[in-house]
Amino acid sequence: MLLAPVASAQTQSDVEVRDQLIANQENLLNTYRCLFGVDTNVVPGGCPNPDVISPGPAPANPTQNDIDVRDGLIQNQEVLLNVYRCQFDVDTQLVPGGCATGEGEGEVDPAIGGSTETAVMDVLSTLTVEPEYEGSGYVRADFEHDRGYLCDNAGTDPYTGISFYPSACDVDHIVAAQEAFESGAWAWDTARRMAFGNDAENLIATRDCVNRSKGARDMAEWSGRIGSGVCQGTELTAEGRCFLATKTVQIKTNYSLSVDTAEKNALAQALDGCSDHSLPSTTSEPSTGTIEVESDCHPAYSPCLPNLPGDALNCGDLTSDQKPVTVLVPGVDPYRLDRDGDGRGCTS
Repeated sequence: MLLAPVASAQTQSDVEVRDQLIANQENLLNTYRCLFGVDTNVVPGGCPNPDVISPGPAPANPTQNDIDVRDGLIQNQEVLLNVYRCQFDVDTQLVPGGCATGEGEGEVDPAIGGSTETAVMDVLSTLTVEPEYEGSGYVRADFEHDRGYLCDNAGTDPYTGISFYPSACDVDHIVAAQEAFESGAWAWDTARRMAFGNDAENLIATRDCVNRSKGARDMAEWSGRIGSGVCQGTELTAEGRCFLATKTVQIKTNYSLSVDTAEKNALAQALDGCSDHSLPSTTSEPSTGTIEVESDCHPAYSPCLPNLPGDALNCGDLTSDQKPVTVLVPGVDPYRLDRDGDGRGCTS
């Protein structure tokens, strides 16, 4: 395994060396992903021409924690590089101890988009296991993002599969800010917390009621069932569970965040059930255009409007072809589109 530079005095140069190595690792990971069609949905800029990762400015007065965080990330990324090398029989001479051989090893299951359960499990096993931090100091504003545009279009919730319009959309931190704080970010400076909070790989457009049910809970703490509100009864799908588990492992690896025993067990259990499911896209960009839903048109309206839960649809969400709306049964108007009760809504 590649060894990170030995930490001694915490100088700016020490951090710069590590940051350059981390950037080189990320660029090589993305090269492998594009070359072999694995985990391409996490490649910044997309394939075949991913964005080149460059290190950001190093802190002027780094602490030992700055060194430790980077050393952990270097080790974790090297583990993932070696997983790819052995899976796809590339650069295997760089793998310490070589790759194991045997029937079926290194094969990719196309049912989960090229990212095998074994690979994610291997990375999960590298995460530090320790109890969550219970001290004070969490400030939500330290983790703010500026990616509200992710909710500019209609989309499909990655956890439950239900559709949403912009008016019913939240931008979710896949690994919640408070969960990150309790898993190691308590020791970060404000700049690193802000970088985490605005990291596009950890942000995705979701249905608002699902995001609020998930809150700051980790995989072991969130049942995945919405117990109240307009989404009551909606549940985390098998695909959504795989998506959440895989992305959690990825993000926690990228930031050298820990897991507690319950979370690690919950992640392992979720990943164990992923082999028969296709993982949804992990891109932070929501789908655009007219929503296509599996259910029929909403029975209360003409023309056809998507059959969404509760009052999830507003007049501003409709196209010109969907206006005006006729309320088919007087008084039955779950979307509350007919404000004056005359049987027609969204007339202006």
